[in-house]
Amino acid sequence: MNKEDKLYHEILGHVLKLLSRHESIDMIASCLMIIAQRLYRTHLSEKDYKTIMKVATEVEVQPYDIRKGTLH
Repeated sequence: MNKEDKLYHEILGHVLKLLSRHESIDMIASCLMIIAQRLYRTHLSEKDYKTIMKVATEVEVQPYDIRKGTLH
């Protein structure tokens, strides 16, 4: 597994723990989005930040199937 996949799975593991202790998926998701935006804002130029925020609103993602008891 490459380092990007490792990091993704590590963070996903933390999110799964949070989901097991809290009922609000919306609150967890919004916290993750705010953290991501602040990290991008800290690291990127204004132009790059605006570009990545535009891309984030346009990209299509598949939902997790939480009915199976996992987010995978």
